[in-house]
Amino acid sequence: MPVQNESANVAEQATYHDVAMQTEAAALPDPVVPLTAEPLPTAPEHEQDVSMKEVAQMVGAMVFVFGFAALGLHAVFYAGY
Repeated sequence: MPVQNESANVAEQATYHDVAMQTEAAALPDPVVPLTAEPLPTAPEHEQDVSMKEVAQMVGAMVFVFGFAALGLHAVFYAGY
């Protein structure tokens, strides 16, 4: 007799699970994917504004170029040219 009771309990749980999943699926809307993406803004509002990040990048690039040039001049000096 306990085997029949367990199988009935398992069947009841499976039915409850199926009903719960159907209810949950019905509650969620279908995802809508647009065919075209929204256009991104092409330019900031104030085109002449320079952010601190851009200033830091420019300074870093200048330091790199001047350092590379100094390294080259140092190598030329020790090579005897």
